[in-house]
Amino acid sequence: MEISVDASTLAFFYQILVDLYRTTDDPITLGYSKGMLEVCAERPLTGIYQFIPFPHLYHKATVLMETIIRFHPFADGNKRVSLLATYFFLYWNGYDLFLPEDADKFTVEIAKGTHDLNSILSWLWQHSTMTFYGVLRNKLCSTYLRIGERFSPIAEIISIFVIPVFFTTYPLNFFSYHIAKKRRSHSKDSV
Repeated sequence: MEISVDASTLAFFYQILVDLYRTTDDPITLGYSKGMLEVCAERPLTGIYQFIPFPHLYHKATVLMETIIRFHPFADGNKRVSLLATYFFLYWNGYDLFLPEDADKFTVEIAKGTHDLNSILSWLWQHSTMTFYGVLRNKLCSTYLRIGERFSPIAEIISIFVIPVFFTTYPLNFFSYHIAKKRRSHSKDSV
């Protein structure tokens, strides 16, 4: 079962980043468009009659990343949310995305129009891999979501064991590393 990122999940990721960047020199300005969040979440799932323009998970991840950056649903932090949302979309669907140190620069280049969908797809493909653990994680998450749809009391009990599988701190460590790096460079400049 493919697990998608909906508008409320995008808003959740946004709030996580707002909290993470709150005490930095680059805080995220609050505000977003609910309608644009819906568009960003639904565009990767687009189907036109029998034609599916984005059939593979990599296509959907590419469109998700590009849409958040270019459609700009948030007042601030669109590129950061796009990285986080794309990471978790791939993560929940069995892929591990390895964020290189310059991943933030890549998102800036997307915003400037340097990269089209094909080069974004290529970048995602180069920096991610499907692993046995990733496939197992996808099966656990999918099963949990199906059980939750039908038997919510049972899902609440199972969530104690499955929720840690849904999330990882890896992408947040990426952002924390960049925050710390920026602070170090500011402290060196002020000395």
